[in-house]
Amino acid sequence: MYGFGHHRRRWGGHFSEGHHGGFGGRHGGGRHRGPGGRYFEHGALKIIALALIAEKPRNGYEIIKAVGEKTSGAYEPSPGVVYPTLNLLEESGQIRATEVDGKKVFEITDEGRVALDANRKILETFEERFSGEGASWGPKGGSGEGRPHRSEVRRAMGRLVMAVRTKFAEGVSEQDIPTLVAAIDAAADAVEKA
Repeated sequence: MYGFGHHRRRWGGHFSEGHHGGFGGRHGGGRHRGPGGRYFEHGALKIIALALIAEKPRNGYEIIKAVGEKTSGAYEPSPGVVYPTLNLLEESGQIRATEVDGKKVFEITDEGRVALDANRKILETFEERFSGEGASWGPKGGSGEGRPHRSEVRRAMGRLVMAVRTKFAEGVSEQDIPTLVAAIDAAADAVEKA
């Protein structure tokens, strides 16, 4: 089975059916963008798209929506990022397109599987970034009681991280550092007291 492998249980089994980005800033094209930087490390969206297509054939829109779901809405790549990525994958022979109900649907090739296997670390990084780790995500209690809150917590954490990264991408003076440190420490203190 190709795709997100043993990590799929963290994604609620969603992935078992079926050259853009850096972890720094709300970028890479898509919803929730900010100034400067990228959302995934270079090449990550290509590998994430391959993993999604490996699980089941998908069209570009389905890939956009699946990434949005996996990031709990923190990032949804734009068509202007996804479709060129799919074209690149198709031109390199890693996926092939077929027409289904008037839509271009992509399936992975053997070359795509090789590329996916060679880049497992990118998938692991993506999963670690966007998956909750058990009881530490949401209220304590029975199975899944905290699930509705996970996306809220993930969104808020992502917002803080992206704000800091964006600030540094824009350039931070030595005079700004103490203010930034104090703001981050204050946020951590507030979480600890909550």
